[in-house]
Order: sequence, then structure tokens, then C-alpha cells
Amino acid sequence: MKESIERKLIQKRSEILNSRELTALAAIESEISYGFLEYCRSKGFKLIDVPHMTKATGACENFLTIFDVDFFGEQVYLSQTGQLYLEAFLHQPGFERTCCIGPSFRREEKVDDRHAIEFPLLEVEIADCDLRKLRYHAEGILSTMASNVSEKCTEDLDVLGVPPEWLKTFRPPYEVITYEKAITTLGLSWGSDLKAEHEQALVEWNGQKPLFVTHYPQEIKFFNMRLNREDTKVVNSMDLLFPYSGECLGAAEREEDYLTLRKRLEDSEMLSLMQQVIKKEPGMQDKTDFQIKADAISRFDWYLDLIRKHPVKHAGFGMGKNRIFQSMVASEDIRAAGSYIVNKETIL
Repeated sequence: MKESIERKLIQKRSEILNSRELTALAAIESEISYGFLEYCRSKGFKLIDVPHMTKATGACENFLTIFDVDFFGEQVYLSQTGQLYLEAFLHQPGFERTCCIGPSFRREEKVDDRHAIEFPLLEVEIADCDLRKLRYHAEGILSTMASNVSEKCTEDLDVLGVPPEWLKTFRPPYEVITYEKAITTLGLSWGSDLKAEHEQALVEWNGQKPLFVTHYPQEIKFFNMRLNREDTKVVNSMDLLFPYSGECLGAAEREEDYLTLRKRLEDSEMLSLMQQVIKKEPGMQDKTDFQIKADAISRFDWYLDLIRKHPVKHAGFGMGKNRIFQSMVASEDIRAAGSYIVNKETIL
């Protein structure tokens, strides 16, 4: 995307509502969403409406980025993912494949060219699934999105200064490497989390094309990612890295062993961060650390009970729509990659 267009598109939406550039963004966004829905419907996915306020189970790894809401005197949180709710349907006949489109809210102190406060999150969960099958579905969805944009948004791409041939970048199959190979390539140590500059270096190493990175260390990933049974220092997970935007998809097999799942929750960094937040809730100031930890674990009781009663092997992923959009329009700034942006300066 041309620099002059990006500068215009990071302004308040109220100032550019009548611009051709904004309608071009909206048209491309529309085809990206339709691509997701068309693919999922063609493969038999059930579209589920997921909760947007939860007690904790809508949180991702970093609980410090969750928004709290006063819900008639009770503390609840704006959801960051519908993943666990989608998983709850998988044991039911006819619901072996589920999907949702929901807002994800992130309390990012600094909104920049990579982070957003609110964005659409596209998610799927699939029974009897592993990483190989997940890659098939991820590539199918993204290929459908790119085809839709390429075929139906020619004029809109031109308005944004995006060459039509750029969309060929997203044709599958995508390359796959392990986390171990990635950190070796980057000269990093085991356990390092890949930052934006690392992701872009890997994409550049791969010829500016999409790249899957698999099997991350279990300590840096979400508690319900399935431990690799042959090498328990890693989980069966993968991230998809795109040019310009970096990680646009996070995926994993889910842990179906109840005891393993509970132990991983109890030991997780996420639970430690939860406790920092829970301490500030009304009525929790006088609780002991033991009581606060027990309270934090109890908020996942319904999910733990679900896995105990219905241990279905399954897997899924979430894809940030804005990052997909950012890559498909070749933008350096995620704030220019959506028909709306939310921060203190731009909120309508």
C-alpha cells in the first residue's frame, strides 16, 4: 500500500467516512469475511454465536490485557476468544466442526502499527483433527479469501495501490518449519518468544511468502495446547507468519487428557497473571494467595469438567482478520488495515 494512502487511513474514521479509500477497505474486508464463511459452510462447519463477556474463559495467554466490566456489581471481562466455547460443542453429533466470528478485545497500553484494541477474530475447532489437517483447512480458508479479493476487488486494490499479482503470494501450499529450526535460523535460544522483527526475518528468509512455524515450547503457549507425546517439552502448536503483518494465525491440537490439562492450567503463566488481576476485584483484597489461586482455577471448572466427561481429540485455530487484511493489501501499519480502528484518539 502506498505511504500517502496509509497516512490517510490511520486518521480518525469520522474524518474519512466519505473517502474512496475507506470504501475500498470495506469492500476487501467484506470479501475476506465471505471467504471464511463460504469455506466453512462448504466443509460442514456449524457457525456458533459465542459469548462476548465471560468470567475468565474468554482470555488468551496474557490476562493483563483483558478488559474488566462491571456487570451489575459483578466483575466480568470482555472476551478475547471464543475458543473454549466452540470446543464445548464438538462431542455432539453434527457439531464435529465449529466456527465463529467475534470481536477480540485487547487492553494494549500502546496502540501502534502492529497492535489493535479491538479486532474481528475468525476461529474454528475440529474434532478428530491434528496439525496436518489444520494446515489443510487454514490454507483452504486463506486461499478462498485471496481468490475472492483478487476476483471481486480489482478496482479497490487499485485505489489502495496494491498490484493484483500480490494476491498470488497467498496461494497454498505454505512452507512449514519447526520452532527449533526457526530459532536456529534466527540465532535465538530455546524458549525465546518470537517477536515481530523475528517473524518478519523468517518470512523474508522464506522469500516473502507465508510460513508455518510448529511445535513451540509448552511453557510459552496456552495451557490447553496438547503436549507432544514423544517430546513433552513442546506442544503440538503452530503459528502462520505472513509478510507485513507477521503472525496472523495461532493453531494447536487441544489437550484431551483431563489430568494433564488441569496440571498445565495450575502451572501456567496465564494463571499467575490472572491472580494479579483477581486480587483487584471487589471483595478479593482480604483473600490469601491460596484462596485467590483456587478462585482462578474454579473459573475454568465448566471447561475442565467438559474435557473430563468428553475427552474428544480435537484441534483449532484463530486468525486475526486485520492482520490477514494488512498482508493482503501490503500495508506497513495495521491501523490502515480495516474499516474501523479503536484507540483513544480514533474511537467514534
